Amino acid sequence: MKAIIALALSALSLSPVAAAPADPLLVQIVAGARAVPPASIAFERSVRTLAQEGAAAPETQLRTERWDGKVLTPLTVGGKPASAEDVARIRKAAAARPIAGYYRIADYLGGKARRVADAQGRTVYRVEGLPKGSIDIGKDISANLVAEALVDTSGPVPFVSRLRIMLAKPLSFFLVAKLDTFEVVNEYKPGPGGRPALVRQTQSLAGAQLGKAGTTRTETIYTPTR
Repeated sequence: MKAIIALALSALSLSPVAAAPADPLLVQIVAGARAVPPASIAFERSVRTLAQEGAAAPETQLRTERWDGKVLTPLTVGGKPASAEDVARIRKAAAARPIAGYYRIADYLGGKARRVADAQGRTVYRVEGLPKGSIDIGKDISANLVAEALVDTSGPVPFVSRLRIMLAKPLSFFLVAKLDTFEVVNEYKPGPGGRPALVRQTQSLAGAQLGKAGTTRTETIYTPTR
């Protein structure tokens, strides 16, 4: 009996498990995203944030920034030229997270993306649970997010034209905070040299902290310059 068990285990160890065939379209999209790393892109962006806490009047924050492939430089804050303090503060915050760009599509879809079709029959890649470190709002919530990437196949090179990232269900953490909704929508278009580039992003969230409810909506317009 021992000999039979040993033979069976040996056969199992020698029989390779067939790997799932690669999705050629997904492989092409991920490769295209990796071909435009942060150092190869440049843009200017305008950021408008509307925040409201409880019954207080909403507050609007405006700023413009430039990314040159190496460093993010604030240009204006609140309609005025950025001060040295503004530059230091914003650069410090930016250093703690990835710069925005089409290249991040590879991070989101390079793992366990699943190919589906939307109501119009268009190709969509869906990911349930983003890789660790993808989205951090003071707490890494990546594992609690769902992403849907709409693919544009109308041209010679397919690319993701719209990415939607959303919270799968309300999330509580630290026993003092709750995130009810969270959504990011990125829009991409061919930019300089025909490479896909991020052109618009909207981010909205609603939740409560220490019993105070609040909402935030940020709209960012990107103008690729390289």
